[in-house]
Amino acid sequence: MSNPPNIVIIIADDLRADALENPIVRVPHLSALAADGVTFAQNYAVNPVCAPSRMANFTGLYPQVNGHRSLYQLLRPHEENLFKLLKDNGYQTVMAGKNDLMTAPSLRASFSRRLAGPQNALLGILRQRLRRLPFGRKVKLLRLVFRLFVVERKSFSALFGDERLQEFADVLPMAHTPYPRGHRLHHSFYFGKAEADSPAAQTEGLIFDSAVQWLKDAPSQPFCLYIAASLPHTPYHVEEPYFSMYDRAAVPDPIPAQLDDKPHFMRELFSRYEMAGVTPEDWREIRAVYYGMVTKLDEQVGRVMDALKARGLYDDALILFLSDHGDYVGDYGLPEKWPTGFQDVLARAPLIVKYPKNMYAGRRVDGFTQSLDLFPTVLEQAGVQTPYTHFGQSLTSLMEGAAERDAVYAAGGYDPREPQAFEAGITSADDPLMGHYFEKLKLQQDDPTTVARAAMIRTREWKLVIRSAGREELYDLTNDPQELVNRANDPALSQIRDDLRERLLYWYLRASDNPHWEHERSI
Repeated sequence: MSNPPNIVIIIADDLRADALENPIVRVPHLSALAADGVTFAQNYAVNPVCAPSRMANFTGLYPQVNGHRSLYQLLRPHEENLFKLLKDNGYQTVMAGKNDLMTAPSLRASFSRRLAGPQNALLGILRQRLRRLPFGRKVKLLRLVFRLFVVERKSFSALFGDERLQEFADVLPMAHTPYPRGHRLHHSFYFGKAEADSPAAQTEGLIFDSAVQWLKDAPSQPFCLYIAASLPHTPYHVEEPYFSMYDRAAVPDPIPAQLDDKPHFMRELFSRYEMAGVTPEDWREIRAVYYGMVTKLDEQVGRVMDALKARGLYDDALILFLSDHGDYVGDYGLPEKWPTGFQDVLARAPLIVKYPKNMYAGRRVDGFTQSLDLFPTVLEQAGVQTPYTHFGQSLTSLMEGAAERDAVYAAGGYDPREPQAFEAGITSADDPLMGHYFEKLKLQQDDPTTVARAAMIRTREWKLVIRSAGREELYDLTNDPQELVNRANDPALSQIRDDLRERLLYWYLRASDNPHWEHERSI
């Protein structure tokens, strides 16, 4: 293309699609973006965990194709991705925010520049707290930091479970549950009101500050700015005015915890997290805070839109806003998410696309899309031609009826033969960095069948989830949109179940791998 558009991609972390549809949730900036663009209302993630979902979005490949099943199998340099393809075709590619996507060598190959991420906020707060420490304790901590990062060359995530940090738990800039063991909210991921100088309060602003500052001097060459937000990821924790923004009494109750016919990971989580004691009032409190986190994210998105408009770049830009997946936030009596949870509250993800010149402004598309459709859509708009094969479909073609999806698919989980995929590293609930995730990780280790490989097919009328271990699920979405009654064992639905299984089989056959597109012959 003679004038390829500038591209801005903003991905939220654990944002449910229905949070943007809830009339009590204030998202004026995202609503304005939707008015200038297209809302894809039936968009679905292909995995309910951050990293596999993101890798699919930016490669156009389902996670299982190249073994991206967990937080530990990130994109490597030999794997093509959207940002590398754009960079190789003349775009300046810039990233702000959390990673959850690529290995360090792949980041260097794919991005021209990396701006601030969550670690910048943590380091800034740590420096402030260091200045207030007594001299002897300060020296001891600095020696430990030198040993960890210089001598042992540890990454931040490699620090989880390191007992040497326990002595400095009061100094480390990490959030901790305010509720003691035995309290009904101890395992709820609810941390309540954040202090103004906490990481929860500062991280998002720092990420978006770096993006806004960069946009003030953005280059004349086409650019792709990728902003990976931290909100509204757990813990449920936000500062004022967002903490008190929503009237708890106006927040609807979540989907009830009717778990007798559900896969056993749901019952195990409910038991391990001691959710039976959490009251409806508690869940309304938690949801109100989650909504406050969503509004805070909306305001940050508005800052980026204002910066684009100030430079005269907004109208001609291709802007995409989406989330990696959703969050239970109390539905089915559970917080957070799970690697093999495929309820719509986890699988349906928001997707808004503002096209250059505001083409298609105000449209709403109710046909099925998947977040990996982002990949061919961006390349198409950028005029980048590549022989790279993938499973995404152009959102433009889906919107205009030139292509159609009559079902969406997802895969997740890992089996005991794949220890490299199991989440690990947090060895105690007292871990000063991530102790609130201890029970989640321990459940995977104690009972690997809770994360056994699983796959989903969703049509307009039905949803089927099959598992390599554990109970299957079948839901009549027409009459049971909340997925309350599992009818997998209903003999009256045996033909429907078999038909859906066959469709899943053929999907797996088509999407089992992706041969590299370069032709290298040995004979």
